[in-house]
Amino acid sequence: MARKRGNGSGSLFQRKPGGPWIASWYGPTPCGKGRKRYERSTKTTSRSDAERIVRKWAERAQLESEGLVAPEGGTLLQRHAAASLTSHVESFAIAKRAEGRTDRHIDETVTMIEQAADACEWPTLGAVAAEDAERYLARRMAPPDDAKPWTPRTAHKHATALRTFTRWCVADGRLAADPLARLKKPSPHRQRERRILLVDEWAWLRSITDDASERFGMTGRDRRLLYELALQSGLRSTELRSLARSSLSLEGKRPYVALQARDAKSRRACKQYIRTDLADDLAQHIATAMPGAPVFTMPRREHVAEMLRHDLEAARAAWLDQAGSDAAESARRSGSDFLAAEDHDGRVLDFHALRHTCGAWAAMGGASPKAIQTLMRHSKITLTLDTYGPMLPDESAETVHRMPIVEPVRLSLTGTTDATSAPATNYATAGQQVARGGTDWRSHSSKNAPGTSPRASTKRGGRDSNPQPPDRQSGTLTN
Repeated sequence: MARKRGNGSGSLFQRKPGGPWIASWYGPTPCGKGRKRYERSTKTTSRSDAERIVRKWAERAQLESEGLVAPEGGTLLQRHAAASLTSHVESFAIAKRAEGRTDRHIDETVTMIEQAADACEWPTLGAVAAEDAERYLARRMAPPDDAKPWTPRTAHKHATALRTFTRWCVADGRLAADPLARLKKPSPHRQRERRILLVDEWAWLRSITDDASERFGMTGRDRRLLYELALQSGLRSTELRSLARSSLSLEGKRPYVALQARDAKSRRACKQYIRTDLADDLAQHIATAMPGAPVFTMPRREHVAEMLRHDLEAARAAWLDQAGSDAAESARRSGSDFLAAEDHDGRVLDFHALRHTCGAWAAMGGASPKAIQTLMRHSKITLTLDTYGPMLPDESAETVHRMPIVEPVRLSLTGTTDATSAPATNYATAGQQVARGGTDWRSHSSKNAPGTSPRASTKRGGRDSNPQPPDRQSGTLTN
């Protein structure tokens, strides 16, 4: 291989004699950080022509490094902006999967981004604009046709997915600035109000479901255990679905359910303690199961709430039949919200309401806000207080009575003389006199008769700002 060096404007070499000249020069990297060595064929065997070509390429690289001209093919940001949005979304999904996000979360986020891209006609990353996203959300929240409008919570979810994607593009160097930074997320106020399950309602639901027939692939006893575990642990539907036999520690006086970090919503492992009677029932339930077998064979996610509604209807029907031939009692029960999947105020009793019931029962039982936060695994105590604060008992009076009682301190002089014959000295008044500079407690001498209090005399030349307590032998103040 013959190599010819240039005069500082790159170099030329041949891979084989008589072959085309290969140019070599240094230029800025595609990302604009640092420099790298480039090699490119001049496609000519003429030395003079190759020198002119490499000189041109080296001069352009110098201009690019100084920022005077754009790189050939555009800057890295320009190439990202011209690339298809689909390629960026695929890279986004790979990055989120590497972060440990669940497949369900990634699929839902990618689907929302693709729907917005199709509606807003964003073929490339550079076409993403806040105005298009704002119009897209506005049309979905108030559709011109008879389509079902989005709730603010749904619009907030889609806006969050778009903002998450563009922020990732900025952090990954694909965008210089977030084009959706000004996109406002609708306030995600709660559209569905849930109610708690009353203790008497659970007694009926537990009894009727335990003896019920199979529904949605689960026996009545399995469904009862599922509901009771949700009530005591506060676990969500997806978290209960992830439990295996190895997740249960049912021996001892403090049985618990261990939730792995990958299965928890907060991505933090936890232990949820349960009662011993439920632990005994669960031990019988999984007695023949393998360690990796799931504790419950639950139906599909959208059918879990429907399964609970059917069990509530069966329990309510049994409760209504208990009235018998008493017309007045039957009319009263028929108008009641007892065991109703939705009460007269529109509050629903779905599967997630069992978790809400867990926190509510703990609050009504007198648990502290911190204990409820730990039980419900809330990230902030404000969420616990906002949700369950009204259910906490009022302990204002008890709090005041639990404060320590401060007893007054009684001071008495001691010494060689009779303490009863010596008048009490007001040390607080004496300290104030010393602070004003009018007296000196050290000026008394043997002039003071035994049994009399020392007399203060005026001190010349300064103030004594540190009077000492009385000496045990003489009963006088010392310094």
